[in-house]
Amino acid sequence: MARESETEDIVYNFVCSKPGMSTYELSKKLNMTGGRVRHALARLEEKGLIKFKFDRHNPRIRKLTFPVDNWSLIPRGLKKELKKLIKK
Repeated sequence: MARESETEDIVYNFVCSKPGMSTYELSKKLNMTGGRVRHALARLEEKGLIKFKFDRHNPRIRKLTFPVDNWSLIPRGLKKELKKLIKK
């Protein structure tokens, strides 16, 4: 179980530092198997920490990985309170 979260941490930190890479590129750069990276990315997407964009400019569609911005990770109620504090 610890290995799984460790892999997610490694993949997430790499995606944050170098966004816009495909799963294949990530697996080569991190020296991990494609399945291990795909599983970590799927779990990170479930948690709402990353999102995917599709590059359709080539005949082969590429699924690119990007981190979610920090503001969208904050709960709605807390955002409202923060906005009230900023206006004062």
